[in-house]
Amino acid sequence: MKEWASFLPACLFFPCWLLIGTREDIFAVAISNYYPMMVAMIIGSMIAGSTPLGGGIVAFPVSVTILDMSSTEGRDFSLMIQSFGMTAASYLIFYKKSHLIAAHADLLCVFVFFSIIGLVIGMGPVSDNLSSYVVDIIYTTVVTCLVIIFIYEDFLHSKALPKRDRESLLHLESNDDSNMAGMTEDQEENATSSKGESSLDLARNDDSNMAGVTEEQEGDATSSKGESSLDLVARNGDSNMAGVTEEQEGSSLKEKIVHYVLQPLFAIIGGILSSQIGSGSDIAFYFFGSVVNATSAHKISGNELTAVSVIVMATVSVFGSILRITTQSDQAMAVDLSVYLCLFATSPIVTLGAPVGSLFLKPSFERILKLLFYTLGFLQFIIFGVLKIGDDIIAWIIISCSILFVLLIIVTHYLISFRCRGEKENVPRTRRPSLLGATI
Repeated sequence: MKEWASFLPACLFFPCWLLIGTREDIFAVAISNYYPMMVAMIIGSMIAGSTPLGGGIVAFPVSVTILDMSSTEGRDFSLMIQSFGMTAASYLIFYKKSHLIAAHADLLCVFVFFSIIGLVIGMGPVSDNLSSYVVDIIYTTVVTCLVIIFIYEDFLHSKALPKRDRESLLHLESNDDSNMAGMTEDQEENATSSKGESSLDLARNDDSNMAGVTEEQEGDATSSKGESSLDLVARNGDSNMAGVTEEQEGSSLKEKIVHYVLQPLFAIIGGILSSQIGSGSDIAFYFFGSVVNATSAHKISGNELTAVSVIVMATVSVFGSILRITTQSDQAMAVDLSVYLCLFATSPIVTLGAPVGSLFLKPSFERILKLLFYTLGFLQFIIFGVLKIGDDIIAWIIISCSILFVLLIIVTHYLISFRCRGEKENVPRTRRPSLLGATI
């Protein structure tokens, strides 16, 4: 029953899809004209459910290049098809992998809120003044630069760490892998919630210890506990305050800046990108999550970042589709019939494929999914460069300068880390700088 219920959206959608196709008699015209997109979205839908790039990385280039749609039509299709696939994947995450998002509900809600604001801005005031071609260049360049930074953080930065840090990191990773080894899928999902359950057990033990105590004894116990607590506060209060270093205060300030400034900024930018090219909020959240990891003691795993990014993009795509479908006053801006036919042909594929992709959001697949994310990041850059930029020299100069600037920062950071390596070998507790802006 549980396996069947994981694909409930697809089971509910297929009868509706069959009814629409029969009633409108569009099976033949939709499938015969848009079968290339159907084939492409088999892969695209699984990418949407398992990586932070979403199915738009496949939908947009295929629609514009192979199907000869305009950039606006490609944007509309990318947004609308994700409202099917990402929503189905989100359902599976809520139903079967809720442990991936349980600790990040507040972060998810705030990011979605500001993403929708960005979406409205992008489809309102910005839509008439911003070229979709410029947005394409910005998005492609940013994603490529982020992929380069993530690759450096994952594969090269660790080589510049002091020996003690490297051994500690390898020890933690080996413990994570060994702890997950041999677990069933349900055990993997329940592993992250075991700490919460143990806390509840402790609370229940406290209650059981108080059982059988008379009211007078309970009052005396509470009073003595309060007195001892006050004594501890009086004795240790000053020493605790003395332990607050300037570094800790600076870290707290960084966290406030990240959550109150960068989070709305990243979300709004992601919403604007989604309004122009049909994708962007997912990668915006993934990058923001990486910034959180660099500035906070509470880390978010790669699978958790991906799971939340899927839900963010699902919500944005639903609202974006509503805004596009209801555009009727100006027929030139209305959604073209070709978009609806392409959507009809591919929607049953993505409602099944995206949840299948989400099933791979497990610790054992995290490394593979990261490699897939990096590969797709470079692939979208190559496709866009060949098919859209072409011989635009100015665009290539801008993109090249941006990538070279990022590479310069990476090389500088690596050399500084490597130079400090010898000094840090002799420090009892080492801390390493992160490229994203904090010490780890």
